[in-house]
Amino acid sequence: MTMRAMSAPSPRLRHSSILLAAALVAFLGFAIGPAAHPAPAAASTATYMEGLIVKWVNHARANRGIAPLRVTTRLTNLAGDRSATLARTTNLIHPNCLSCVFRSYDIKFSRCAENIAWTSYPWGYQAARSIYLGWKGSPTHWTILMSRGYHRIGVGVTYRSSNQTTWAAAELAG
Repeated sequence: MTMRAMSAPSPRLRHSSILLAAALVAFLGFAIGPAAHPAPAAASTATYMEGLIVKWVNHARANRGIAPLRVTTRLTNLAGDRSATLARTTNLIHPNCLSCVFRSYDIKFSRCAENIAWTSYPWGYQAARSIYLGWKGSPTHWTILMSRGYHRIGVGVTYRSSNQTTWAAAELAG
């Protein structure tokens, strides 16, 4: 009886095997897992959603001949904190003193405003679109977003997993 030495598989074969195994796991996860309602993605999805909302608002402003709103870090941080508070409390309420909140974030302004919303779309493109369309459908919110008196914006979105809702805040400064 002869023994034959087994050589290690080539790197290409090993790579192909790993890819095949990964594809099989992905397929089984898709076939078995909750493909219709995937879990929300990380912060990159929030950034994507916030960017979509700003893009749609600025597109509508451009169509009316109004300068685009400029996104700032401080307004975005405030909006993110406000959306997180709204999601945590499930209370769609503006602060008693919005200008006080702006000052606490060291945001300079001559005028300030806030739009807030929530949607039953849990996360992603549809949630962002629902929030934007809700503001567009509200004369008060839309007037704020289309006002020439505001030049800067920050948008924040937060997902509440316990009831699969998305909460949003838009902070505007002039």
